[in-house]
Amino acid sequence: MNTIFVLLIIILINLNLLSVSPQTNAPIKETLKEQSSYAGSALASHEDKVKYGTPIEAKTMVEDAISFMQGIDIEDAFTVFNSKGGRFHYKDLYLFVFDMDGTILSHGAEIALIGKNLIDLKDSAGKYFVKDFINLMKESNNGWKEYYWRNYETQKVEMKLTYLKRFNENIFVGCGAYQPRY
Repeated sequence: MNTIFVLLIIILINLNLLSVSPQTNAPIKETLKEQSSYAGSALASHEDKVKYGTPIEAKTMVEDAISFMQGIDIEDAFTVFNSKGGRFHYKDLYLFVFDMDGTILSHGAEIALIGKNLIDLKDSAGKYFVKDFINLMKESNNGWKEYYWRNYETQKVEMKLTYLKRFNENIFVGCGAYQPRY
């Protein structure tokens, strides 16, 4: 009888905790502040820690790109962003730039995408993530989005957490880290 009573108490406590816990992705930014400097989790292998970028590193790259763009011709900036092995390629991280209509202006991993309008592109879960990017940029100057994208290193579709920041009224820059790495 005591065991049943204890189990009932545990269930009630857990139900209470669930009712007050957040049900959205709103705290992503705060969670990322707590993330360590390596990829994914404390369970990441040494190889993953060295090879893969983190969301914090992705955000830093976007912030650096925005500063870089302010002091240079935009097309010259895009050339630098597209240069593999250059300043804006770190581990598996690279930049991409969209306009507010959904056209790719720069893509550090797949040059063939440049100039294409991807507004109607869906990820493997059916999410119109480019539309989500644009909606976020209309609502805010920066933020995070999750979606599935092909990892150019592993050639597998993986969850990607991407930081986006608006450069001006018509252009925004993004960089994402594949998550989680266990």
